Formats: sequence, structure tokens, C-alpha cells
Amino acid sequence: MLALLPTIVAVAFMQGAPQEFDASKLPKVNGPRPPSYGDPARNASESPDRSQERRKSTIEAVALPEGDVVIKDKMDSEAGWKAYQAKVPEGQTVKVVLRSSNDDWFLVRTANRLGQAEKGMVPHSVRTIEPQTTYTNSSKEAKTVYFIVDTADLDAAKLPFTLYVTFGK
Repeated sequence: MLALLPTIVAVAFMQGAPQEFDASKLPKVNGPRPPSYGDPARNASESPDRSQERRKSTIEAVALPEGDVVIKDKMDSEAGWKAYQAKVPEGQTVKVVLRSSNDDWFLVRTANRLGQAEKGMVPHSVRTIEPQTTYTNSSKEAKTVYFIVDTADLDAAKLPFTLYVTFGK
């Protein structure tokens, strides 16, 4: 996990350091519908509040600024998930990598407004030690997608994390 940090820093210097934002100061937007997959939290049955919150019609979301950015955030949603809306220009690929003190407590997935995967979204249905996802917009127009950060452990509530969002061809 930490082995990738020098690579991330080197890439940031080569491209110019991405802007850093506090997610609480980003504009709130209408989020996607919840995806149909089950709750990945190992101990989810211990939290009826979480189950109830995950049945809401949309996921809480904020709009990401354009370009390469670093987002500082924490899971402050009782539901254990949060979405980040990105506008992806035609022909562009965007990669989102999450880092925290407990990376394996998180998952990152890509979805459309309906909470579904579509062409160009790399399905990360298996939990990995490195929570990340990629979306490639192969259409002839800009697309809006959502990167959903989900928690795989109830103890992830209030745990700070950082999202590294990079765009490329």
C-alpha cells in the first residue's frame, strides 16, 4: 500500500501537483441510485440504521472539480457510502484510487445515474487491498459518472481517506 506512495508523488510532480480539496466544501449534487449489490460490510447486520439508510432512493454525492484532484474526506454517512460525480470528456480515462490508514475497509466502484455499470466502467466486484476503479469514456460526448466509495467494515465510519483522481487519454 505505502509502496505506491512514491509513484503517486512522482507522477504528481511530473504532471504538476493536482489541486487538493476538502470534500465538505465541494458542492452537493443529486447522487446515483444505490447499486443492487449487497452490503459488503462484514458486520452489517449489527447496524439496523445502516440498513435503513442504504434503502434511500439516492446516495449522497458531491461534484468533483475538473482535472486531476486530490480529495480529502471521511465517511460521515450512516449508510457507509458516498458518491463523487465526475464529468468525463469524450475519449478520456479517469482513475480513482483511495488511500487511508485501513485501505481494505473500503471499496471504490463506478456507476451511472441509475447505479449501474455500463461500457467503459471497470468492474471491481472483488474486494482488493487497493481500492480503486477506472472509467474510459469511449463515446463522442462528455459523460457524467459516479465513483462510489463504500465501506466494508462498520468501523470505517469517520475514518479519514484521500481520493486521488487522475484523467488521461
